[in-house]
Amino acid sequence: MKQTTNVYDQLSEKVKAFVDRQHKDSCRLIDACRNPRTGLYGDAYYSFARNPEARCSVSATGVGLISLVVADYEGWDDQAAEKVKLTLNAVLGHVEGCKPARDAATGFFAHFIDMETGANLGSEISTIDTSLLVAGALFAGKHFKDKMPEIDEMAHELLEQIDWRVVIADKHRGIINMIVKDGQGIAPLPAYNEYVLVAHLAKIAQPVDPDIQELWDNTFAEHKINEFPMKYYRDIPVITDTNTKDPSDLKFLSSFVHQFPYFLVPDYAKSEIYNQYYENACTADRLKWKELTDVPSYVWGYGAGANDGLYNTYHADKIEDSPGNVASAYIVAGFLPVYPAGIHDLYALYRLHIPYDTYSNPRDRDDEVKYRAAYKYGLHRYSWWHLEGRDRWYPEKVTVIDWSSMLYGMTAFKRGMSFFTDRLR
Repeated sequence: MKQTTNVYDQLSEKVKAFVDRQHKDSCRLIDACRNPRTGLYGDAYYSFARNPEARCSVSATGVGLISLVVADYEGWDDQAAEKVKLTLNAVLGHVEGCKPARDAATGFFAHFIDMETGANLGSEISTIDTSLLVAGALFAGKHFKDKMPEIDEMAHELLEQIDWRVVIADKHRGIINMIVKDGQGIAPLPAYNEYVLVAHLAKIAQPVDPDIQELWDNTFAEHKINEFPMKYYRDIPVITDTNTKDPSDLKFLSSFVHQFPYFLVPDYAKSEIYNQYYENACTADRLKWKELTDVPSYVWGYGAGANDGLYNTYHADKIEDSPGNVASAYIVAGFLPVYPAGIHDLYALYRLHIPYDTYSNPRDRDDEVKYRAAYKYGLHRYSWWHLEGRDRWYPEKVTVIDWSSMLYGMTAFKRGMSFFTDRLR
């Protein structure tokens, strides 16, 4: 018998059925973005176009590896281990005709590459996107270590091929380079942000390097979390960064920034200190939405994502910076470990507005087809003001890296955070 959480066990049968469906569909969307020849994953799922797309995102590929672990554990895909092995072979350049673009000196990957050949599609060499790929590989390696030990060996080969020292811009202040160009780190970014994951993986890969250890100890270690910059929402301190021209004018971060370290950095997932700030970020997100007129309490979630078909731009929404106030249901899912009542917010959205697996409109078949296609795999980006009527929005794509919060959150809600901490390093 597989472990389930108390909060899952206590749900009504109808809500539990919704959770099970949305959990499985979180994997199905990602699988729809997978290239069967190379095992690489597209940047986004397209509602009205062919999937998978031709453009691979290396961060989405990391999410794909974690999705395969979930699918294996749940018994949804008996070929999951072989699929992981293919993906890692492609990443390592062992699939014929596919050589993913990397920085020659340091081993970091280009953000966007051709799904078939691995050629760089005009993108930067990205430290965070490489880290998300490596995190997925290590996660899969730990999960399949007994069943297929070569996966763990390949994951560690990938980790060790990278010279992580290049990420350090300032080891004393925790500033990390976002981009690698010709073997040199550029585009420094101050803490706090999702680049905690970069520092964490650097520490694992090169534990005896004194500069990497200092980078972690001086800024990102658990006892330093209380020293992160804070932006207050009412009287609630929320961790933020100092990436502003005026250090006294701090801005809130998009909620996904809090979520990625929570699920992918075990020191943070296990930390009571970080858990409190994580709950604070969730509370601030929820309360800010309540300030909007005529918006029900189950509508919230400041996330990043595509707005194609509505505003035709990608945006990382955050408190005080959310054009059009587009909500992200996957952000609600990502906060479920600290706000399990959010599952009822998702269920209300599903039942009242986006019954994605049962929706019908006999009076307007075109609407029915488009709405079912736009939300084929469940709840994601939506506009409260464009859910009904002539102005209804049919989202045209779902970016995989942003959708990952749905996968992680629903998995943790049902199986517990130990599903992540047991497989993380």
